[in-house]
Order: sequence, then C-alpha cells, then structure tokens
Amino acid sequence: MQGIQRTILAAGAAALLLTSCSKIAPIAPAALRSGSANFGVYAAMGTSISAGEQSGGLVVTHQQKAFPYLFAQQSGAASFTIPSISADGIPPLLRITGVGPAGPIISNSGRTLGSPTNFAQPSCYHNMGIPYAILADVMDPTFYYNKTVHPESVYFLLIARRLGTVLDQVATLNPTFITFEYGSNEVLGPATRGGAAPLFPGASYAALLHSTLDNLGTRCPNAKVAIFNVPDVVSVPNVTTFPPVVVDANGNPVIVAGAPIPLLGLENGATIATPIGLADYVVLGAADSMAVGTGFPLGTFSYVSGAPGNGRPLPNSMVLSASEAATIQAAANAYNAAIASEAAARGYALVDLNALLYRAAHGGIPYQGTFYTSDFVTGGLFSLDGVHPTDLAHGML
Repeated sequence: MQGIQRTILAAGAAALLLTSCSKIAPIAPAALRSGSANFGVYAAMGTSISAGEQSGGLVVTHQQKAFPYLFAQQSGAASFTIPSISADGIPPLLRITGVGPAGPIISNSGRTLGSPTNFAQPSCYHNMGIPYAILADVMDPTFYYNKTVHPESVYFLLIARRLGTVLDQVATLNPTFITFEYGSNEVLGPATRGGAAPLFPGASYAALLHSTLDNLGTRCPNAKVAIFNVPDVVSVPNVTTFPPVVVDANGNPVIVAGAPIPLLGLENGATIATPIGLADYVVLGAADSMAVGTGFPLGTFSYVSGAPGNGRPLPNSMVLSASEAATIQAAANAYNAAIASEAAARGYALVDLNALLYRAAHGGIPYQGTFYTSDFVTGGLFSLDGVHPTDLAHGML
C-alpha cells in the first residue's frame, strides 16, 4: 500500500468532510464483572486485527486504541506492553491528502517512516498480534522471516524479534487470560488478492487448531481464553466498494439494451477481455488501474477518475469472482465451525467477530444516534486500507 494514490467515488467526499469536523464521545464500558477470570496477566495472540494495524501500517496512536490495549485497561491488567511504533508508522499510514473531482484522494506520500520505540524490551510483549500471521505461525517459526511466504516479514522482525515462537514467548508471561484471534489471513488475504485458494481446507484448519489449542493449554495452564472467529470475506470494503459495472456520477448503473454495462476482466482463465459477472467483486487494489480507464469498455468512463475507458481488462488478481468468493466463504464457515466447537469443548469465551462485521455490512451498528457501516471512508468502522478496523470499531469490539 506504500506510495499509492487512489481517487475514490465522489459520494463520500461531503460526508467525510462533515464527519471529520466532530468528535465521537468515548464508549462507556458496561459494568464489568470478572467472574472466575483473572485478568492480572493478559496476553493477546493474533493477527493485524489484534496488533491494531490501520490504514496500511502500525503506529502507536492506533496500537493504543486496539481492542487488546483497551481491554487490558478496562479489565485491570497489571501491565500490557506493546511493540510501539512512532509516527508516521511502519509502513507510513495512508491518509486523505485532498478532495478531487471524484472524491477524497488517499495516499501515504510525504509521510515519514516510523521506528520501534521499545524494541529492546527484554521480555516478550503482552500484545503478540502480528500482521500477516496465520494459525500455523503460533507454534512454527519457519516462515516468520521469509519474505516469499510473508512479504511483510518486517512485522515478525519487529514483534517476534527472533526470540522464539509466538507460543514460546507468550508462555514466558505465565498469562492468566489470553485472547486468541487467528484465521482471518487464511481467507481475507486470498480474497483481497483476487481469489487465490484459502491457505487451508476446513478440515486441515480444524486439525491444526485442535493441536495448537492443546499446546496452548499445556504451555499456559493458568490462562482462561477468549477465542475469535473469522469474518466473512465480503463484509470488508476492500472487496465490496467497487461495483462490477459502469456507474454514472450518481452511482447508478449505466443501462444499455436493458442491462448494466459490465467491467472487463480476465477471470476464469480468459486470455482476452471478458465481461465481469454482476455478482463478482472488484478489489480496492484495482483503483490505480481503474483510474486510467482499465477495466472500462471503450465509450465508457471510469467512475474512479472520469478517464475514458481504454478497453483493457483488469487482471485476475484484481477481481474476485462469485465462485471464488463462495469457495473462500465456505472455508471461513468451516473455520468458524471448528472454532465454535473448540470453544464449547474447552470452555472458552467465543468472540463473534463475524457477526459484528455482518451487522456493519447489513444495516450498520447504531451508536449515539448514528449508524456506522462498512462503507469505505464514510462508514466509520474501517480504516483507509479497507480491511482493518478503526479506533471506533475496536472500541465496539
């Protein structure tokens, strides 16, 4: 996401400017009761969601608004250290740099690369959420620092720091409470890359989850656990923002001969420009190509920039077909079934992240008289990368 510039639909510009001028009052937590849980030593294990990544990078101002940090404060954890990153983040965070004719312009150009501020901490961090981490990484460090497997292996260098596996490090804390949030990268990563296969079939994920949690119980015998399920791939704006058809300035499909004009792609093995299906998805990564007219038939205009359509197709990596989405959703459903089963069998709390994001995508979540949704830029719940939650969403979580 570094160095990119995207022009987004004009519909969001006015709402964005209005909402950016006011502050949202903090969410007052309900009265908390610990029951039999002991939150004295809390550790978070997970992905970029737990890490607090927003708008394409990590920075301390958002790391301290991530749900683990907020939970540690509210539950009375004795200490909660994080791999804090100075402004403007690693990588430098995306921001809105202006508003053009077609809407807000999003870029990280002109920002300064941040740096770790407590890299030398001798003990492991309490927040061991690592962007790009998958379930297999909990016990196996083989690919932590392998850029082929983890293109953003810098996060493992910053957080795992070659001090052992995530589980090895968390076990040294002797935690009394753990949040365990894995599985999103196995499905969301393929979805935002245009439909690569899920990293694990459902049965394989279930088996790996079972063995991982067995080891977690052995290594951290004093910890109670809250386990998170996996969000639906079509509930995030990275996948849902761009319609697969040509639309006019008001966002309405352009109709010719009684049907909307589809965008052009190279789906399903096509070697020449082929109409994208009406039930397919165009991911945010296509924005730069669409801004120069790619994906738009000749005689039409890009709804991203207004440029004339050049008739060239979007590559397969920028289009998630309906069948690919269904395959990824089926894997996510299988993961969630396994997660629910393990939670029930082990007495874990089950955090239904999937349901929260479903509500955001289907009607929105009400708060202080406003409905917050999964709409890109203006919905309030997703940051500028279209995948990671905002501070407000973390507060709700």
